[in-house]
Amino acid sequence: MKPFSMKWLTVPVTCSLALLVTACSQSPSLTLPALASSNNKAVGTIIWRDLATTAPDKVQPFYHNVFGWNFESVNDDYSLITYQGQNIAGMAKMPSNSSTNYWLPVISTNNVDNTLSQSKLAGGKTLIKKTTLKGRGELAVIQDPQGAVFSILNTFTGDPAPLAKQDGNWIWQEIWTDNISQSQSFYQKLGDFKSTDKTMLGHSYSYLAINDQPAFGFVKKPNAEVPTTWVNYIKVSDINATVEKIELNGGHVLMAPTKEVRNGTVAIIRDPAGAGFVIQEMK
Repeated sequence: MKPFSMKWLTVPVTCSLALLVTACSQSPSLTLPALASSNNKAVGTIIWRDLATTAPDKVQPFYHNVFGWNFESVNDDYSLITYQGQNIAGMAKMPSNSSTNYWLPVISTNNVDNTLSQSKLAGGKTLIKKTTLKGRGELAVIQDPQGAVFSILNTFTGDPAPLAKQDGNWIWQEIWTDNISQSQSFYQKLGDFKSTDKTMLGHSYSYLAINDQPAFGFVKKPNAEVPTTWVNYIKVSDINATVEKIELNGGHVLMAPTKEVRNGTVAIIRDPAGAGFVIQEMK
């Protein structure tokens, strides 16, 4: 990938996330909606994403106008994000003096303590220890040895079914890292993953699979300004039209579609508050 003209991501500020998680867990009146009621588990896969943002009033109209997402308030600090009647993510309000604007991926686990132990042995750092969120499950936040931040969740009532691969939905996730093999080795130790490689547009692409299904991939990060981070992908049918909508609604295009990167099918975006993600055109 070509170097960006703008710095696009900041590492989440742990104290801001911790304050929010603590407030949710200790509030006697707050019960978060369950992610599913199926009792089925999808251990090792991304089952949810939370947008930590300092500017809900700016990002809500942005995501609504660009992707058609809607927001349903749970309380003053947390909202559900819905798309075509389905819950697809959450939005957590960060303190205004925080610099945390980040899409936090959530990996399913059936035992938070075991996953935290495996992470520690593999060199990971526990940023937020196991916390019970009423109605949802047991959660913790981890930083991998390269610096990428993610959450793990043991749901009380099951994990949501995979989202349909349609425009406006999440379709994929990657870790952008300095060292693909080291990152891959860390995550493989967290569960029953199989390391896999495939050729994409003449280049080798590494990812982990679980139960014979791709879980998440690994990419060499584009330059030194980008920290090792998780990157989430949203499907679109027309990359250029979506880029135009993003700019009209206050978003920032950090890498426009270019033939040199995946044949012009992807663009790297920052929302009006600073959270980064990627859009990908798929027919």
